[in-house]
Amino acid sequence: MRALGADTVIDYRTQDFEQLLTGYDLVLDSLGGETLEKSLRVLKPGGKAIEIAGPPDPTFAREAGLNPLLRLGAAALSRKIRKQAKKLGVTYEFLFMRAGGDQLRQITTLIDEGVLRPVVGKVVGFDQTPQALQSLSQGGIRGKAVIGRS
Repeated sequence: MRALGADTVIDYRTQDFEQLLTGYDLVLDSLGGETLEKSLRVLKPGGKAIEIAGPPDPTFAREAGLNPLLRLGAAALSRKIRKQAKKLGVTYEFLFMRAGGDQLRQITTLIDEGVLRPVVGKVVGFDQTPQALQSLSQGGIRGKAVIGRS
């Protein structure tokens, strides 16, 4: 992680990041639940937590063009976390990635400029897809698995 530019490295299996970190501007969370709640508490006032595992927020529902009933559902699902965020003086936002050409071009630019450095842990052929997915789910691959033609 240090080679990727991390100033502080925390082993989530043995350390509680909420006890070690404070005063951050931004947290990108991919787990949700208790981890998201802790993430709110490591932010400084005015900070932002961005979540990719949910719950969706009203802004996402509106921008996605959901019908009024689904918008209401999204607001209800995220009410607790938005209330916690407001109480702490931070904001919560749900991010839904779309595999669109514009986003992929932006990501490619960030990689080309060295801003993002993806870690490829394993490259396998299509015939090894089930084994690669199993290794990923069990934490047996560090980084991403790339699946392609052998």
